[in-house]
Amino acid sequence: MNKETHIIHVPVGGLANRMKAIGAAVALSNDVQATTTIIWYKDKGLNCPFDELFEPIENKLVTLRENSIFDLFLYDRPRKKNFCIPRFFQKFLFDQAMYEQDVCTRSHEGFDFLSWCLGKKSYIAGYVYFYPKENNKFSIFHPKAELMERIRETVKLFGKQTIGVHIRRTDNIESIQKSPTHLFIERMKAEVEKNPDTKFYLATDSDEEKNTMKEIFKERIITSPKQADRNSPQGIKDALVEMYVLSMTSKIFGSVKSSFSQTAAEIGGITCEFIKQ
Repeated sequence: MNKETHIIHVPVGGLANRMKAIGAAVALSNDVQATTTIIWYKDKGLNCPFDELFEPIENKLVTLRENSIFDLFLYDRPRKKNFCIPRFFQKFLFDQAMYEQDVCTRSHEGFDFLSWCLGKKSYIAGYVYFYPKENNKFSIFHPKAELMERIRETVKLFGKQTIGVHIRRTDNIESIQKSPTHLFIERMKAEVEKNPDTKFYLATDSDEEKNTMKEIFKERIITSPKQADRNSPQGIKDALVEMYVLSMTSKIFGSVKSSFSQTAAEIGGITCEFIKQ
């Protein structure tokens, strides 16, 4: 192991984005044989501790921990909210740093992250799978036992063909504009015409969408009885359950520009058809 190589990684964004970023950091750590510390910040994007969602990541090179008060000054992402104070400290603490927008841009350009971090102390903040050399990037995640039980109980309600439907509404303008509800309804009706036994598992952050789909598709709709809420720890746990239930459907009808839809499909190794106009 190259003991001079160390990575501090800060996953950013909502649940799916953080899972992608952590998956990349772990894959990079494995390939470069670097010790990696992943710091999990609770914030508006994801207000829930990691250890209430997942079992510990089993990797001797990787440590994942919740942020401390000191981490807010030393390792948080520099931004207006913290007056960019962490950037000052990070100039002295690291040989190099790459923040989320640059990580996203460079990952699409095929940037060599392995050579970049080799033999150095690096800081990376990201929300994308920036190191695409691991095919099963979500295999490192294992939901907590109580959440897995909820997932299994929901899957028991599936029929011979159950299609996942993910309609995102409260926090993604592009999903709202480009994946309107009427197109989901049309696509779902077409599936029922082909196979009258079809059921749908509906995951959504909108109670209005749940009510609409129940009125139209009646007993074909399987959905969480819990009120849609993505701002509380319980709401995030509910979202994780929905993601993994979606991953166990036959295929997914997803919302445009939603990493949640795509992540669920990748976890299950199934197709995600984005509903768009």
